[in-house]
Amino acid sequence: MTSEEVTYADLKFMTLEKSQDQDLQTATAKDSPSPSSCWRLATAVLGVFCLSSVAAAGVLAAKFILVSHLMHERDENFTLQKAIMESLNQQLELLQAQNLNLTETVKQLATCRGHKCIPCPENWLQYGENCYFFSEEWKTWQESKAKCLALDSRLLKIESKEKLDFIMRSALSRSSSIFWIGLSRNRAEGPWLWEDGSAFSPDLFRIQRASSSPSLDCVWLQGANIDTAQCGEYKFYICEKVVDPVMVEQVSYSDRH
Repeated sequence: MTSEEVTYADLKFMTLEKSQDQDLQTATAKDSPSPSSCWRLATAVLGVFCLSSVAAAGVLAAKFILVSHLMHERDENFTLQKAIMESLNQQLELLQAQNLNLTETVKQLATCRGHKCIPCPENWLQYGENCYFFSEEWKTWQESKAKCLALDSRLLKIESKEKLDFIMRSALSRSSSIFWIGLSRNRAEGPWLWEDGSAFSPDLFRIQRASSSPSLDCVWLQGANIDTAQCGEYKFYICEKVVDPVMVEQVSYSDRH
């Protein structure tokens, strides 16, 4: 082989090798991503991450609002239940008080078993919600007042025409007896007052004649007549008190059968 043939072969090999290196570099350049592509990829990943974060935050916010609403409803329900419990406790206390009253009533009724329950003591007359006692002894007005007080009552007070009619009819049945009632005045021309201090109403009846006592005038009743006298005079008297529903009187065998 000549030297020219060797040189040509070397050159041809070197050219071929150089061409292969260029092709390899070109292929490598094509396979390697560019910097702009990397930034676009990173931006896309970050965007997806941000969207995921926003979605997760929205879900958490919705859950927080739901939990807050449930807790608010629970607090309202607790307040309502507390108010209902307080109302029930009040009703229970009221029922217990009513039950106690009923128990006392039952006890009182039990004491009337085999008895006749009467509202007024013996020798007293009942009219409406009051009992009336027409005395059979003479006393001054002050003594009559003390006697009525000893009987847990007071001298008669007349507040209505109906009550006045009842008293007058009852007094007429006792012949011509004269009875002190609880109306008086401290001095001549002074106001007429009942024993409890209330004022007398002239619409009920007319006092026919006033005595000339300088100290105390008192009113008496005789049948349908009403007049005044000096309080130191002696007369019968009329006491009154409120009906007592628990007083009892033993009933005879014949009454019970």
